[in-house]
Amino acid sequence: MSFGLLGILMFAVRWMRLKRRIPQDPEQLILGAVSASLRERGELAATLGELRTVHERILDALPFGLLWVDQRHQVAALNARGLELLGVKRGVVGLDTAFVLEPFPWMLEGLAMAPGASWRCDGSGRRWELLRVEAPNKVGALLQFEDITESEAEERRRALRERFAELGEMTAGVAHQLKNGLAVLKGHGQLLTRAGHVEVARELLEETESLERLVQRFLQWAKPLEPHRVDLDLREAATQAIEDVRKRPASRLVSFELDGEGRAQADPMLLHQALVNLLENGCQAMPSGGQIRVKVQDAFVQIDDQGTGFGEETLTRMLRPFESGRPDGTGLGLPLALKWLNAQGADLRFESRPEGGARVLINW
Repeated sequence: MSFGLLGILMFAVRWMRLKRRIPQDPEQLILGAVSASLRERGELAATLGELRTVHERILDALPFGLLWVDQRHQVAALNARGLELLGVKRGVVGLDTAFVLEPFPWMLEGLAMAPGASWRCDGSGRRWELLRVEAPNKVGALLQFEDITESEAEERRRALRERFAELGEMTAGVAHQLKNGLAVLKGHGQLLTRAGHVEVARELLEETESLERLVQRFLQWAKPLEPHRVDLDLREAATQAIEDVRKRPASRLVSFELDGEGRAQADPMLLHQALVNLLENGCQAMPSGGQIRVKVQDAFVQIDDQGTGFGEETLTRMLRPFESGRPDGTGLGLPLALKWLNAQGADLRFESRPEGGARVLINW
């Protein structure tokens, strides 16, 4: 019995060893390998998804637009700022670049440029700064772009303020010297009147008064400005300026028309003086009469006249202090208007109208 039991035990052990050596089912082996591969792919996809999310967040945090075009000339990426600047949706990613950028030819020109220094251009009614970024050939092309319309306008206003300040200091000194000399001449004119030389005294006093008005304009130009900006009704401001100009001889044959409503953050006194100067300049451009039309919108004023207009060279000369287009002008009307508007954060532009006359544009 012992030998029998020992034989049965040895057979059982042998059978168990043989069973362990039997290969697994091939189908089970394949299913196991596929399952492991899918698990690894899932982990890799999750990692890539996290990297893509980080990549998109970094691009969207950039304060400028960034366009990535791949080697197939398709839009590979466009960050949030770029979408906002161009006014397009995220669905443009993956589309042909020429189709997406058809409304923006300046962008296509930028992509064709060689990498290097940034440059500025006009497009879509705005001012842009572009930079073609150096990138490996396998990446494609990278283009950085930014709307600099407001910043460039602020640079221009700052440069004008600095120039006006320098001219103001020089003008103030000259004007004070002239003022002292004119006071002496005026006193002698009054003495001539008392002595009976009325005709000579009258001519002397008239010329002295004319020069005094010129000196006052010089002092007005030299005066430093401290604008006080408030929420202002532009239609009301334009109405008051028109009423003031109507009292002046230059507007005798001129009619006025006012359209629109709007408001802006402006200095009431400086804006009134600037509008009066611009309206009076329009009246002087129409000595035979005509109409001046004023259009008002939010942060915008447009003044159209029916005068002879002007060329680019004439406009440049008119905006220079002390250079007048009229023999009897002081050359400070338009420069003063520019100075007053610039001080309150507004831009002044001039255009020639196709139908004739000049157009003045004020933008905040």
